[in-house]
Amino acid sequence: MAGTPERRREQRIDAALWALTLVCAGLTLWLSFGPMLPAAGAFPGVDKVEHGAAYFATSLSFFLAAVWRPGRGRGPLHAWRWWLVVAVILAGGLVEIGQSAFTAWRKADFWDWLSEYIAVLLAAGIVGALEGRASGDTEDPASEDAEGPASGNT
Repeated sequence: MAGTPERRREQRIDAALWALTLVCAGLTLWLSFGPMLPAAGAFPGVDKVEHGAAYFATSLSFFLAAVWRPGRGRGPLHAWRWWLVVAVILAGGLVEIGQSAFTAWRKADFWDWLSEYIAVLLAAGIVGALEGRASGDTEDPASEDAEGPASGNT
């Protein structure tokens, strides 16, 4: 399958996901240390939404590229998936600290980090749920009702 059209298609999808991850991570860092966005102050908490969206997009594309994705299954870093979640959450904390250390117009904010934390967990949860559903690890209560209890005792 090394040279089949399906394999080449899968490789292109993986390459696109890695590229998207790099673009999202680059934009997240640029927006974290660069100028304030024009929407800043549009409504209370808008920056929390921006932090969450940036970390969700970056994490989701990263987890799909590295951990698991539909059509390919396990990725090259699947065995490290929980360490990757922790690493991305910690990276968000370091970025928050870096904002205070390296810019005069931004400061570390626990609530920004919390929105990032939630976004990373949401992305990991979505990928995990997709993987579980694809592998049949989740039980379908409707199928148990139709076939009777799994033990065979009816």
